[in-house]
Amino acid sequence: MVERVRMKSVGLAALLVASLPVLAHATVAERIVAVVGEHAILLSDMRNRARPFLLQIHQKMPSGAQQAAAESELYKQLIEKMVDERVEQQAAERAHLSVTAEEIDNGIRNVASQQGISVERLIEEATKTGLSRQEYRDEVRRQILEGKLLQLRVRSRVRITEEDVRATYGKLVRAERTKLGYRLAWIVLRVAPSASADARADRQELAERIAATARAGLDTRGNRIEFAELAQSFSDDTPTRQKGGDLGRRKPGELAQPLEDEAHKLDISGVSSPFQFKNDLVILKVVARDPSELPALEDARDELMQRAYAEQMDRAKRQWIDELRHGTYVDVRL
Repeated sequence: MVERVRMKSVGLAALLVASLPVLAHATVAERIVAVVGEHAILLSDMRNRARPFLLQIHQKMPSGAQQAAAESELYKQLIEKMVDERVEQQAAERAHLSVTAEEIDNGIRNVASQQGISVERLIEEATKTGLSRQEYRDEVRRQILEGKLLQLRVRSRVRITEEDVRATYGKLVRAERTKLGYRLAWIVLRVAPSASADARADRQELAERIAATARAGLDTRGNRIEFAELAQSFSDDTPTRQKGGDLGRRKPGELAQPLEDEAHKLDISGVSSPFQFKNDLVILKVVARDPSELPALEDARDELMQRAYAEQMDRAKRQWIDELRHGTYVDVRL
């Protein structure tokens, strides 16, 4: 009997010893990559969330350093997102907010309806990205919960003004200009690399006077004067001086980026402030530009307000989440 007990003890000890490597391995696989308050985010959780994105990376990028860099960047962004979601979850619990199964079902039906497909087809497409049905429902739940939180905590911070609408329209105009052909003229004032501070100041002052004159279209005597005349009188760029500074018609990407960046800020006939390009001071004028396909501001006002609202909501949301994180213990260990 004693021998039988001893054998059982030896067998149990052997089983425990044999299991140690497995337990150690499990500990490594389940290591903590972040702590938010009293909640731990596990490596396995992050890898599960990463599956759909990793699939895209593997499909679009060749294996090797480029793929590894993309995966590393993905994990950095994803862990920050998961931390944000956790502080939002904690805020929802304090506010006694939750999401029911019915709300998730309705949310999925709404997405399917917007895409013009059935719910089953939507789930099927989601599973093709590496998500399980439950993981897709979890994602929908997170989005619905965040929507409730934003409505409760962030919506009141957003106010859209006329200035916001015009600023949004201005961004669209500048973005479109990067794709349109244009014609430029310039005035170049050379500044020797060895020039003294006083000499540089003199050249800057001259450039400011030329730019102001070009915008006004009047000389010191009140006579009409064209940009081309100013270029012929002052520009140090020999190839274009006699042509009135004309750089000809250009396609996007043909000129140096600093020149294009300044040109995109200008309306047709607009004249830039003097800016440094290499060692020179440059003044630009947009002579012509391909026609815009954007609607007039008034015709696009509703869409512009929606865009402005979305941009402000994104900023307000980020500020709110940062405030939540500031008041919560967060330790990212990735």
